[in-house]
Amino acid sequence: MRPYLLPLLLAMLPALAAEAQPDSMPRHATVFDLSGAVGPTLNYTSAAGWQLWGIDKKGRFQAGLGGRVSYFWSGRNEFDNQNGPGKAALLTVEEPRLLAFNVAFHVRARVAGPVSLGFNLDMLGATFGPDRSGMLLPDMPFQRPPRPVWNNLLLGGTADRGSLNSEFYASLALPHRLSLRGGWSHIVTAYEVDGTRYRRFHNLAVLGISYRLPDKP
Repeated sequence: MRPYLLPLLLAMLPALAAEAQPDSMPRHATVFDLSGAVGPTLNYTSAAGWQLWGIDKKGRFQAGLGGRVSYFWSGRNEFDNQNGPGKAALLTVEEPRLLAFNVAFHVRARVAGPVSLGFNLDMLGATFGPDRSGMLLPDMPFQRPPRPVWNNLLLGGTADRGSLNSEFYASLALPHRLSLRGGWSHIVTAYEVDGTRYRRFHNLAVLGISYRLPDKP
């Protein structure tokens, strides 16, 4: 997504909120998301499903769990040695292609009328993808081409393992149980070569849309 689109969207939120007449928000909700971003170091699209429970009686604050599948791709990426400085400190991967399945945590709060703020983050899962061509710098041979780090685990900061997605967003509730979202994604992607893991962090502006299932009687 082009960088100027997110500020433009956020500037339009008050006008959109004034015109929107969203359905009443239930205390608990089952929500499905579609998100996407195009950036200088990474592109991605994701689909997620969430079960959210109201923390307070009015459901103004909600928290829950869900599952997310994310597909990451780009032309070329450079990955840092996750174990710190070593003989091979940098891995260049041609055309990374990663498909990640993760269990994720989600929190959101309704702040004013149809406007909510929230964040979600992947906690654990698995990543799949083909081996790619690449190069270790300083130039070193390797026995097997770069392949995705398959096990994803949120450990915090540079200790994170595998490919993980997190999103911080503002959303606008619309009629028909739809919501429009805009925000930022913080993503880590990872490859390994001969038992050594390499990872890269990405920050991307993201747009998405959400659909809430009908309330249970």
